[in-house]
Amino acid sequence: MSGYFKVLYTTYYKRVYLTCLLILKNHSLAEDAAQEAFIKAYKNIDKLKDPSKFGPWVASIASNCAIDLYKSNKKVINIEDNKTLDFLINQKSDTNDEPYNHIEKSELSRELRLAISKLQPKLKQLVILKYYWDLNNQEIADMLQIPIGTVKSSLHRARRTLSKVLPSINKDYLKLIEGTNNER
Repeated sequence: MSGYFKVLYTTYYKRVYLTCLLILKNHSLAEDAAQEAFIKAYKNIDKLKDPSKFGPWVASIASNCAIDLYKSNKKVINIEDNKTLDFLINQKSDTNDEPYNHIEKSELSRELRLAISKLQPKLKQLVILKYYWDLNNQEIADMLQIPIGTVKSSLHRARRTLSKVLPSINKDYLKLIEGTNNER
């Protein structure tokens, strides 16, 4: 492995692994999917047009690997390790938060994670790329090589499903997310 790719691997492995874990909810399968994604990325690094997009690019590869593993391992019992997922997700949060805000964010994160787990794998993939990796609709379409209309309609369907399974979250918050992301 070249020194440059080793730096990319070290920089992005945790987030790529979390992407797979959010789809598969199984540590072993998530590790397999993440490793497979980095192998594919290494072999195809010359196809990456914009090096600044390596993280989202490898995440889209990883989410596809995770979906493939999900389909081939439907009989595997998923292990939901809330503490591990909370820890990984909250690594992105601001360390200057007051304890109350941290608890509130943690609870919201748990609710969102549980709601996302109810989505179909392809919808999970789009939600993760959109909100976790902060890609716009066009970037998602380009990365997954699907029409932008498919991205928009699938994200709309995912948000509609999430709004049904998240009655405890303020509806204004969901409308804000939907309104903001329609602009992107």
